Amino acid sequence: MTQKRRFLPPQQAKIGLVGDPGFALTACACLLLLLMIGCGIAKGSNNSGGGGATGTPSFATPVAIGDSLSAGFQNGSLLDSQQPHGWASLVAAQANFNLTLPLIAPPGAPAVLQLVSVGPPPVIQQASGITSGRDNPSVQPTDLAVPGHLLNDLINDAPSLVPTSGEDIITDLVLGFPVGNDKSQMNEAIQLNPTVLFVWIGNNDALQADESGTPTSMTPVATFTQEFQQLLSTLHAQTKASLIVANIPDVTVVPYLTPAATILAQVAAETGLTATQAASALGIQDGDLINATGQSQVQSAVTAIKQGQTPTPLTDAGFLDAAEIAAIQSTVTQYNNVIAQQVSAVGGVLVDIHTFIGNLAQNGITINNYQATVTFLGGLFGLDGIHPTDTGYALIANEFIDTMNTSLKTTFPDLNISAIAAADPLFGPDIKPTGAAVSIPLSAARRADRIIAPR
Repeated sequence: MTQKRRFLPPQQAKIGLVGDPGFALTACACLLLLLMIGCGIAKGSNNSGGGGATGTPSFATPVAIGDSLSAGFQNGSLLDSQQPHGWASLVAAQANFNLTLPLIAPPGAPAVLQLVSVGPPPVIQQASGITSGRDNPSVQPTDLAVPGHLLNDLINDAPSLVPTSGEDIITDLVLGFPVGNDKSQMNEAIQLNPTVLFVWIGNNDALQADESGTPTSMTPVATFTQEFQQLLSTLHAQTKASLIVANIPDVTVVPYLTPAATILAQVAAETGLTATQAASALGIQDGDLINATGQSQVQSAVTAIKQGQTPTPLTDAGFLDAAEIAAIQSTVTQYNNVIAQQVSAVGGVLVDIHTFIGNLAQNGITINNYQATVTFLGGLFGLDGIHPTDTGYALIANEFIDTMNTSLKTTFPDLNISAIAAADPLFGPDIKPTGAAVSIPLSAARRADRIIAPR
């Protein structure tokens, strides 16, 4: 168990995510944020009261906890124009209850990724500028989810007065306001005395394998079991909230990972090698999945080949082979067994996101006569290859709504996916590159790395 972060003395130093100037804040800026007075109402909040139908839990005081997926994080950024499109905010709007978001001023934290050209290859750039912080620093958020948080962080990680890392900054932006908040997500949720708690955590515990190229970097199952039992038993004992808990999708299907077949085709086109020769030179084969480290190594190998030199094969950190993919999927299954057992033990409701995303990965989905997929720029995942588009988040929101209606006898209407997709800037044929399959650009994949493993 990690200790709470200490409150540190002020210092005249720039603080931000290492290697990411778009996420930098000065210590003076942090002080100004502490002194700012907000408007008292969260832009993007859903401001209406009410609970569920007769015999269902009261939704008078809902709270959401988790990681970037529950924070409404999109395109590599926590940003006020994107956060209301997250699943939790969408569920609140449909169910007509309050959920206050910790809205972050443009260009977001870190600065948002933007699609410049669909290519191929796609061109993605980071927006310029540095966020001034919270739009609403005097408002108590009830969506407490913090991008980058592991299960252990949700239980233990509290704000620090002077943040010293990117993860510190984003933790403070979400949990550190109004001034004086000094609790972890779990403890802040308890303090808010919720009637309903939405819990979705553990995704980063699994995603670490994608970033590192090895399943051994995932949180051990025994540790995950102990921590998840601690979380749900504590929430159950110290609140009277109904617990609505999601499980973890297969993290090997996200478009942050590029299939080896796509990489080999690109290398063959650039170098004149056959795909078979490229596979031999790079030390990968069809079925492998390439991460950001691997993409960087591929670029170096292509340069060597063009110069008539023998390329260096990818290291184990650069890709996942079939055995590693199977090991990751097995560990996620074990995580989900733990989640199901603990949700049952506290009488909660389980939302099966694992099966839902698995079906999308296998079959895609037709919306507005367009076949959307989980591939990069396929319409369901955004520019960082990890987080959903508006359409993807809306589909997840409907999964929560449908599960609640079945399990809690609520009658909340589903979102209109067709209308949301029609307005989604990253959905549809206009953003789909023509020709061969494309991979996530290295710069965008590196942004995902800093969210998955920000420490």
